Amino acid sequence: MSLETRRYESDLEVRAEGDGRTICGICVPYDTEARIHPGLVEVFRMGAFEAVTRAAHRVKLLQGHDQQVLPLGKATTLREDKKGLYGEFRISKTDVGDQALELVRDGVLTNLSIGFQPLKDRKTSNGVVERLKAHLAEVSLVTFGAYGEAASVQAVREIIEKPNLAQLENVLAKIRR
Repeated sequence: MSLETRRYESDLEVRAEGDGRTICGICVPYDTEARIHPGLVEVFRMGAFEAVTRAAHRVKLLQGHDQQVLPLGKATTLREDKKGLYGEFRISKTDVGDQALELVRDGVLTNLSIGFQPLKDRKTSNGVVERLKAHLAEVSLVTFGAYGEAASVQAVREIIEKPNLAQLENVLAKIRR
């Protein structure tokens, strides 16, 4: 069984909570069709990653699906909701982790991608492959996404030391977008 990857695009939202080393967002959207290549249109369905939510700590966060370098961090939370598979990832305090966080904060790395193995699929009458069950191998921060804004880095949790009114208004404006 081969490992497949899918990339998703997003917008960054900053929240004034946490320690600044956790990113969160939709890893894969549900009920959103995507043309992966000319012969494949797929859609993930609710329940596709049900099993992984019980073992989130085993899922590593990579940069660009590169398994030859150390991971950026690992999942702390994975859960299914109506939008898709939601994840929270703790970024390790390393040089590459710091660089990745800075790129996320700057809005350069805004996309998530998954590495998965299909376990149960169904093909619809119009040829769309419905992903009903899949094994989630990893999640990656990537430059470009396949599903548009449906899968996204939604937030970086951070602490604001002695926040002033302007800082709080800036954070709230980003959250409301």
